[in-house]
Amino acid sequence: MVHVIDMHNHLVAPEVVAFLEREGAHYNTRIIEREGQRFFVIQDSARRPLHARITQVEARLSDMDTEGVDIQAISCVPFVMYPEVSAERGLAIAQVNNDALAASCARYPARFLPLASVPLQDPPAAARELERAAQLGLRGVEIPPHVQGQGLDEPPFAVFWDAAEALGMVVCIHPFEATPQGMLARYNLGNLVGNLYDTGLAAALLIYGGVLERHPALRVVLYHGGGALPSLLGRLDMGYRMSPECRTAIPRPPSTYVTQCTFDTVAFRPDMLRYLVSAYGKECLVMGSDYPLPAGVAHPVAEVRALGLAPDIEEAVLGGNASRLLRLTT
Repeated sequence: MVHVIDMHNHLVAPEVVAFLEREGAHYNTRIIEREGQRFFVIQDSARRPLHARITQVEARLSDMDTEGVDIQAISCVPFVMYPEVSAERGLAIAQVNNDALAASCARYPARFLPLASVPLQDPPAAARELERAAQLGLRGVEIPPHVQGQGLDEPPFAVFWDAAEALGMVVCIHPFEATPQGMLARYNLGNLVGNLYDTGLAAALLIYGGVLERHPALRVVLYHGGGALPSLLGRLDMGYRMSPECRTAIPRPPSTYVTQCTFDTVAFRPDMLRYLVSAYGKECLVMGSDYPLPAGVAHPVAEVRALGLAPDIEEAVLGGNASRLLRLTT
C-alpha cells in the first residue's frame, strides 16, 4: 500500500516566527494582531494568518488523519523565501527555516518530510545551503519562479541546478508577489492569475534555456496545477517548429521535457486534472492541498478519488509519484 502524500503545504516554524519578530524590519514583515487573531503583514500589503496549524506540526495531525493524508512534505510559506532581500539576510532566514523544519519533522518522521529554502539571490550560497539541507535530511527545495527579474535559466543559477541534480533534490516552484502591480493589483489577480503566469514562464525558461536538457536527472514540481505551462505547451511546440532561435536553443520539442516536470492537484478543475493525466501520463501529477492557507483544497484526497482514475493511476497521484520524487522509493 502506497502512503498518501501531500506535496504542497506550508509551515512557518516557531523559530522562524521568533526570528521575524526580532528581525522582521529587515524583511519588510510585521506580525500584527486583529480581533484576537495574529497575521504576518509583508511589504505592508500581503497578509497571511499566524495560528497553530501554520506553525506547529502537532496541530496538523488530526486534520491529516481526518482527510486520509499519511505524510506531508512541508515547505515554508512562500514569502519566507524572500528573494528580494540581500544575500546575507536571505541566507540567514533560510538557515533558520531549514534547521527548524528539520527539527519539527524529526519529531514525527513517519508523518512529515521537510523541504528546504535557499538564498537564490546568491546562487553559490544557495547551492551550499542546499548541500547543508540535504545533510540535515531535507528531501527537496522550494524556490521562487524568478529572482529580482532574473529568469531561472540565466547563467548565474547554473551552480544551483548542478547541486540540485547531484543531490537528487526535487525542486518545487512556488510564486509569491506581495505587491502586484497594474491590472494584477485588482480582484486578487496577482494570486489568481499572476502566480500561474509566473510559474508557466519559469517552466518555459527552464525548457528553452536548456536547464532540463543539461540536467536530465533533475525533477521539478510546478505547484498550482503546473501554473500556465499546460496551456502553453502547444504554443511552445509551435515556436519550436517555426522559430530558428527556438530550434537552436534545444535539440527537441519543448513538450518532450514534460517528463521532468510534475504538476500538483491544486487546480480547482477536476476535468483539468483528468486531462493532464490523459495527456502526460500517470507520473505527471502529485497530490497537493496548499494546507493550511485559506485558498487551499479542503479535501485533497477525496478530490483525487472522485476523479474516477484507474486504480494504478490513482495510487500514483495519491502517493506513488511523490514517494519517487522524495526518494522514499526507487
